[in-house]
Order: sequence, then C-alpha cells, then structure tokens
Amino acid sequence: MSLRCVRVVLLAGAVGLASGCDSGGGGGGGDVVRELSFVAPEQCAQCHPRQYAEWQGSMMRYGAISPVFSALEAVGNSLNDGDFAADGEQALFCQQCHTPISVALEEFPPFAETEGRPSRDFLGDIGRHGLSCDFCHQVSHADLEASPLGDGIANASFVMETGDVKFGPIADPMLSPFHDARQSDYLSSSEFCGSCHDVRIDAEDAVTGEPFLRLENLFTEWREGPYATTANPHGRVISCQDCHMSAYPYEAPGTYFTDQVATYGNPPLRRASTHYFTGVDIALIDFPGQDTQGNDSHGLPIGQDDRRRDLLRAACTLELEVDGPSEDGRTLPISVGVTNVGAGHNVPSGFSQERQVWIELTVSGAAGEEIYRSGFLVDHAHPETGEMVPDGSLDDEDLENYHAEIDPATTEATIEYGPDRNQRPEVNLGLMNFGNQFRRVGTFGNEEVLSPFLANHMDNSHSLPPLETVWTQYDVPLPDAISGPVQVGVRLRFRAFPPHFLRLLAQARPDLVDEALVDRNRIIDMAEAEATIDLGS
Repeated sequence: MSLRCVRVVLLAGAVGLASGCDSGGGGGGGDVVRELSFVAPEQCAQCHPRQYAEWQGSMMRYGAISPVFSALEAVGNSLNDGDFAADGEQALFCQQCHTPISVALEEFPPFAETEGRPSRDFLGDIGRHGLSCDFCHQVSHADLEASPLGDGIANASFVMETGDVKFGPIADPMLSPFHDARQSDYLSSSEFCGSCHDVRIDAEDAVTGEPFLRLENLFTEWREGPYATTANPHGRVISCQDCHMSAYPYEAPGTYFTDQVATYGNPPLRRASTHYFTGVDIALIDFPGQDTQGNDSHGLPIGQDDRRRDLLRAACTLELEVDGPSEDGRTLPISVGVTNVGAGHNVPSGFSQERQVWIELTVSGAAGEEIYRSGFLVDHAHPETGEMVPDGSLDDEDLENYHAEIDPATTEATIEYGPDRNQRPEVNLGLMNFGNQFRRVGTFGNEEVLSPFLANHMDNSHSLPPLETVWTQYDVPLPDAISGPVQVGVRLRFRAFPPHFLRLLAQARPDLVDEALVDRNRIIDMAEAEATIDLGS
C-alpha cells in the first residue's frame, strides 16, 4: 500500500499539527522538520469500501472544490487585499476547514502569486478531496490555543497527528498491516464537529461587543440547546454524529447499524457509522452521488438529493389556524406556527445568513381567484448573468420582500422594498423569512447588507431554535361581498442560497459561477398544510 509522505519545515510551536512520523534533524533558528503523511481516500477504500462510497457524494468531499466557496473566497481576497490568502492577516482562514490537508502541506502560494485564482487551483491530489478519510482519522484532540475562547471550538481548532496511527471510536480495534489504530473519544464528540462548525471572524461585533463575528454559530446553538442535555424528546444527549452519521432521519437519532467496519481480516460485527454526512448543502456542479437512485444494504437512500429532502422534512412541522373572518368581515386572520422538532440546532443554521427558510401563504376564492399571497416568486429575466428572457423556472428567483441591485466590485447593494415586504408589527402582512442577517451598524444607522464583508454585526436572532414554535399572524384583507369557500394553503420552503447572492458571485467571478449554476439551486418544501373556510353566502 503506497503512502504519500511529504517532508516540510514548520516553525517550532506551530499549533494545530503534530507529527506521527519520525522527525529529521532540526533546522536552524529553532525550526523543526516534520514529515506529514496523508493517504489518498481511494487507498482507504480497499478496506473500507462502504465508508468510501458514502463519503464520495458528501459535502465533506465537495467543500474543497465548491464553486460558491471558491468564488466567495476569491471575492473576499479581492476586497480585502488577500486577507485570507497564505500570507494574509487571516491566513487561510477558509481553507483550514475546507481543505486542511492542503493547508498542512503548504500548497497555497502568497496572494501576489495567485493572480486572483481561487485556492482550489492549487490543491494537490489529496487536498482536492476536502475533508477526506485521512484528515478526520488523523485528528487526535482539540487545539485550545487556536480557538477564540480557548475552548477548542471554531476556526479549525483541532490537532492532526499525522503518520501511521488512525483514530476512531472503536475501543478495541483489530490489528492491521496497513496502519495502527487508536480509540479516540474526541472523534465521536460534538466538539470535534464544533472545531469547524462554529466560524468566528476576528472583528468586534458592533452590537454584542464580542471580539469576533459569529459567521457560523451551529455548534453553539447545539451546546446551548436541549439536545446537549437530556431535556429533549429522546431523554439523552444527542450528538452531531447521532443525526448526521446515523440512520437518521429514517430512524431515531442515534440509531446505528451493526456491520463490519472493514473488509480486511474478517473483523467482528460492530456498531457502524454512516459516512453520508447528510446535510442541507447542495452541489451546484456535476458531482457523484447526488441523484443516485436506490437504497444501500441497510435500506437507506443512497442519493444525497433524497437524503437532503428527507432530513429537511424531518426538521420542522407546520400548524395552520383559521377560525373565520374578523367581526367586521374585512379581514381573515390566519396563524401559522412553525416548530423545530427535528434539528439539534437552529433552522436554518450553518451559513444561516445565506440560507432561506420561509413561509409561503396563498389564499384563494371559490373560483381559484387570488385573494392574497406571501412568500411567492416571480419569473424575471436576468441579463446581468445572461438570462435574457424569463426561463420558466422559479427556483432561481428571489423573494419579493425587497429588490436589490448589487455592485459586484464592492458588494454594496441598493435595496428597495418589494410588494411582499414584512410590515409587522404595524400590519400583519408580508414575508416571514427565518434566515439570519448580515447587519452594518454605526452612525448611519442599522441596515441589512447582503455581503459578509460589509457586516459588523451578525444578527442570528431570526432562525428557529430547537423544540420552539414561532407563530406568524396574517390579517388578510377580504374583498367586498366575498362568499363561499376560501382555500388557504401554506408551505415551509428551504433554499441553500438566495439567487441574488449567487448572481453577485457570477458577476464578480464569471469564471467560477454562472447562470447555469444558479439554475441548479433547488427549493425543497419542508412541510405544508391547508384549510378551507366557508364564508357563507
């Protein structure tokens, strides 16, 4: 079995990396020579074919080559003079979680030498696989010093011990001629996931006063919520892995199958984790394992599209309450309750300022005539990215709460209210969107901005906390002399990216994102409900 072993020089005291290889003689000036050994995932597949097949279509693999990530990184470096490049003030801030092996192997050049190209253009054969087998299974423990609060959470706060030892959750691993194995509680902990799934930017939050901006707050939402305790429907702590590496959402969280974890040497049957890493992100380029049909040997859907839909549909429930018209007959009061019943963190979460979860409400008369709608989409042309006439699809259209013109050179936007703007608390009408917001706060006021690079406050107050219900009231105006049955329909809808965000990237970096990619951004309906109210004659 061949092993790639790359010899590099790291400064003594560098955090986040320890060596399991033999070290050579130290260099001058306190430098330490360490050998870094990383195995291609195809080699792991020889003994772990099931795990490899599941991982192949996962977003863990996709993250290093995602065109959205690449374009956002490139735009950020352009706006901030290479701040996230190898020699920037926040060197390789994004890459350390998206492709940590390439960071360890020092594959990225200084900003001036990139000539504006994204980091994916410099990935080696192993690094381009993103979070592959040899990354996760060579992480041994948290790096407290690397974390903003000294707790091992956020911003790649992990330590890799490279070499022949592979870490895993099994207490008594079999002997293997290919590598040593060691049990690690850290690898099966939520804290391991939290080392990357909180993201904190080094800048003071203008509202909270914290010394960082909570760009991604997923782990913290879990840690501060009921699933990190026994105060949830399952009566026990539910870890990240219990949902994203188990049979969930097809079985209860923490339901694992019994299987052989390797094929070499006829190992015993053990509790086995899946490696689909099912989540809500979507691949916007051709990528294996997305729309694959059929089930695996345990009866679980193989395709990530099916798994993503089913995960989202397990996350929330809808309640629709419509009792009848108001006393004066002029409005139809409607209440819509959304409950986060299935996610151990907020909905949406992760990069929640760029995820959309919203309520679509339609009210129509007996003949199908429209009385009111909210959360709707309108088919438009988008000549700025080459769609010269409306294309007949609504998945690539922005919501109508506001219209924005975005300057791709600065990411500044001119925002005008649209017909579906949220008018609450003055009037109970308009869009209810649970996505969080980028805000810019200062002497000019407090305004929403559409780019993380312009924000000095992350408003994470809009998303749905675990096990909580949020009610939205609509007072729908009724036409004069209306009678007969009125149909009310409601859907909770999800989209990974707002189209204006993708089109901003397409204008700024058309070599990485284009209109065809925008068109692959799909809406998924998470829940729906309907009711009929008879207004009489």
